[in-house]
Amino acid sequence: MSNDQWKTRLGFILAAIGSAIGLGNIWRFSWLAYRNGGGSFLIPYFIALAIVGIPIMILEFLLGHYFRAGAPKAYAKVAKMEWFGWFAILNSFLITTYYAVVLSWVLIYVLLSFKVASLQQPRDLFDVILSTHSWIIASLIITWVLAWYVVYRGIAEGIEKVSKRVIPILWILATVLVIRGLTLPNATQGIGWYLSPNFGYLTNAKTWIDAFGQIFFSLSLGSGIMIAYAKYLPRNTELVNSARIVSLANCGFSFFFGFATWSIIGYLMMINNVTSPANLNMPLSGASLAFITIPTALLELPGKPLTTMIFSFIFFLLLYLAGFTSLISLIEAFYVGFADKFKIDRQKGITAITIAGILLGIPYVLNANLIEQIDFIAGSTLLVFVGLIEAMFVAYFTNARRFVTHANRYAKTKIGRTWIYMLRVAVISLALVLICGILEAGEMLTSISITILFILLILSIVLALKK
Repeated sequence: MSNDQWKTRLGFILAAIGSAIGLGNIWRFSWLAYRNGGGSFLIPYFIALAIVGIPIMILEFLLGHYFRAGAPKAYAKVAKMEWFGWFAILNSFLITTYYAVVLSWVLIYVLLSFKVASLQQPRDLFDVILSTHSWIIASLIITWVLAWYVVYRGIAEGIEKVSKRVIPILWILATVLVIRGLTLPNATQGIGWYLSPNFGYLTNAKTWIDAFGQIFFSLSLGSGIMIAYAKYLPRNTELVNSARIVSLANCGFSFFFGFATWSIIGYLMMINNVTSPANLNMPLSGASLAFITIPTALLELPGKPLTTMIFSFIFFLLLYLAGFTSLISLIEAFYVGFADKFKIDRQKGITAITIAGILLGIPYVLNANLIEQIDFIAGSTLLVFVGLIEAMFVAYFTNARRFVTHANRYAKTKIGRTWIYMLRVAVISLALVLICGILEAGEMLTSISITILFILLILSIVLALKK
């Protein structure tokens, strides 16, 4: 069997789960639940999974599998929009350049885990790491070399083998942290903040926007990854249930790990003698949750310093593995576009991508504030835009029935017109998420964002026109 084909359906599913489960599952989901009414957030979240997440996951699997191509070639065939496929994967590569830098921070914490117990101020430690550029550059090179090795080896011998080993480890580490969290004093109070429903939030449009946005970003949709991965599947592969399994596993992980996060926050509330997370005077979202708030709690675990060292290592290793499987999927999606059109050798292509990724990561090392600015346009706004356009064209302007027929050929659970209608609902939902997101964070649309958008468009058109 070719090395550029999945050996097993399980390997493909685990790789797709690895792509979907990333840093956002660990530090974003549980915060959004808390911010949007706790348990009541789960209602729009799972509605979003049903009408946006799973239907578009099925769509992206079908695009890659039906056309046996990555995003540029697939979009060229489905809608004569090759430039749009290039736009999607160029944006994905842009995400890769700063995502690898964030992973380099995590790797430093993994290596410092056995020493972190002697450091008393995680906030100061984070500032020190961000300002020590030599550490981050060294860690960035290590991260890219590891990713290079995996993707260089191909689908079967590289990505599939790693995914079969890493994903079970990911769940085991998460389970260890959840159990440790639930056994901490005052864990139930933290869980209460995480799950207690406040149904008044269901009338708040922001809650629904957050839920739909989180589903879309978390599942790695709009990036060309799932299209690229599905390209390598054998013809007789079951796609519909595969998409459901990947989607449910990703969302299940987010929900499950939330118990670890909020148990730890509950413990932190107790040792700081406060009754509300808002009174902790610590960040509860984004990277700061992972690099400041949780390490602060880990420093105070019963049985320290041994327990602090052990659980710091477990937490940051978990974070690194979750991010690493997402990183290799982003690299693969980018490579496939060039391989389809220009017949670029995998080894040469992945090596060139690695060198470019390291060099383009340097600006983020020197100025970490760039990450938030560029993530808003590349990691949020443009992903939704790509998903919106792909769903719109398939649902409204192409013969979507051919994809239904293709999916049902080997599907255990058939799809039909309902799937097409759900894609149309997804178009409306994503349009609202996109518009509201831009209006809410208009100040983030800086000259950098506009410049990036312009460059991506120009490069996409040039690549599409090139013979």
